[in-house]
Amino acid sequence: MLLGLLVLSLAFQGTVVAVTECEECKSIVDLLQFEWGEKKTEECVMEIAVFICETFHIEDNDVCNFIISDFSDEFMYVISKILVTPHQLCGLLMKNDCGDFIDPLAEVWNMTIPGNQPKYVPKQVVPTGNPTLRALHLTDLHVDMFYTPGLEAQCDTPQCCRPQDMNIEIVENGAVKQAAGPWGTVGSCDTPYWLLTNMLQHIASTAGQLDYVMVSGDLVSHTVWAYTPETHSFMVRNLSDTIRSFFPTTPVYFAVGNHEGVPVDNIAPHFTPKKYHMDWLYKTMSDSWKGWIPEDQEKTLEYNGCYMKKIYDGLRLISLNNVYGDRINFWLYINQTDPDGTLQWLITQLQDAENVGDKVHIVAHIPGSDGEALEGYALNYYKIINRFTNTVVGQFFGHTHSEKFYMMYSDPDDFKSTPNNVVYSAPSVTPYSDFFPAYRIYTIDGVHSGSTFVRNRFQVSSIYLNFALQQVIDYEEWYFNLTSNNANPNNVKWEQLYMSANAEYGLKGQTPDEYNQMIERMKTDTTLFNKYFENHYRRSVYDGLQPCTTQECRNGYLCDARQFHQTNKLCTDLEGQISKPKETKKKYSARFVTEKSKKRGKEECKI
Repeated sequence: MLLGLLVLSLAFQGTVVAVTECEECKSIVDLLQFEWGEKKTEECVMEIAVFICETFHIEDNDVCNFIISDFSDEFMYVISKILVTPHQLCGLLMKNDCGDFIDPLAEVWNMTIPGNQPKYVPKQVVPTGNPTLRALHLTDLHVDMFYTPGLEAQCDTPQCCRPQDMNIEIVENGAVKQAAGPWGTVGSCDTPYWLLTNMLQHIASTAGQLDYVMVSGDLVSHTVWAYTPETHSFMVRNLSDTIRSFFPTTPVYFAVGNHEGVPVDNIAPHFTPKKYHMDWLYKTMSDSWKGWIPEDQEKTLEYNGCYMKKIYDGLRLISLNNVYGDRINFWLYINQTDPDGTLQWLITQLQDAENVGDKVHIVAHIPGSDGEALEGYALNYYKIINRFTNTVVGQFFGHTHSEKFYMMYSDPDDFKSTPNNVVYSAPSVTPYSDFFPAYRIYTIDGVHSGSTFVRNRFQVSSIYLNFALQQVIDYEEWYFNLTSNNANPNNVKWEQLYMSANAEYGLKGQTPDEYNQMIERMKTDTTLFNKYFENHYRRSVYDGLQPCTTQECRNGYLCDARQFHQTNKLCTDLEGQISKPKETKKKYSARFVTEKSKKRGKEECKI
């Protein structure tokens, strides 16, 4: 009773004396520790964390939304390694300079970058008339094997259009508010398996010759509370076999996505106890991707989820597992300095390619943009690409579900410095949360004498040096209009969003300069911006998309295209406020209300 009165009075001290929320939080935790004793406090960390989040109404916080609700075992291990005293929980959860706890989201560490950087060769438009390659890019499949047409699409959990865990459909007044469509639903719903196979069948029958396929991660649905190694292994095997069945002679190159983690976003490095390691996932991938991955790369894949393949003479493809830089990978709060050596491995691969004059494509999942990756990882990746900017001629990412691009500059903090690389972020197959399903096909400079990745190692004449340019020539995009196809489910069709990105956006070619100028043009060209904005979602105002008409909204999209790491210095020329684009998806924590009540029921930790 005394403890309760002290805590209650403390909550109202702010009206009498200058007590900050941080001080309140620390005092509450210290009181709980005094009441329970140090040993009991360690056992009740989960309950303290929930109490702090609820008492101080902490909503937009990754730990509150994820780890305290469903990842109790992992959370306890991480907390035991990073907290010296229990009241440091206040610093971890409140994110307001509370105490001396170091915010892992802002922590910066440095890789050793190799010297002897060659002189920068500006990327130029690839000449026409030569042979080309065609590469299909799929990302964020998020297949839900339990998607059920007719069930509630506006449920109270983060994943709808499927039977709920209580084996009844959540309805109001006995009626479904919005029925799940026969082919998919925009909102909190993922990809029906039959939509995926319909897409693959369409591509196989209409796209013509495809030289290879890139799949940049996230195979499973957003039902994060149901993730297990067994279900993930099944989905990796199933979807790999499904894609192989439609493209039996075409190589397919996957990258690891954050939803491949169990728990979601959490890929445990090897400095953690063995029971948390992801060896089971990597081994499943290695087995499922036989024939696509070189045998000499299987060991690397089975250790950290990365691999390299020489896909043509002079062109290498690197699959980088950058979930090791995921801002919600809580294992990295213990130590985020190049976990499992993935960035050092990347440096070695790029150095080997540079030494022999090869060019490189990188396939990965999470962009380093603001809010997506840990800043330390994003900035080190940025510096690595800048060092090897002549070697890296294509970067293919996913994760955001939207069609977008990112600029990279010679100075990561200065948009006025030389634009030296473009990062492609392809559209998602899933409609979760605001998008129509889509896929992309790149046209790439092909195998020919003097191509941008084939050259005589002994030929040094100017004609060959001048051809060492950007490899992506153009790309096309196709989408699935859920509004019209659900209205006519027996005669569905995939439509071309545009045939040429160059023509769509008025680009002379796929060069950093052209994309950088596109950002400048979109500042004042409303027609161009609206085209980019609608393509971003593959929807229009006729399909329920809300327009972006204010300068604040427009600035958000333009700033986003420049920020491949977290800094506001890249957007200082944008006049007015900046409103970053946000998805309408629900927080995962909404699903965990019942789980939370169970964990709070322990008498020994009663608050």
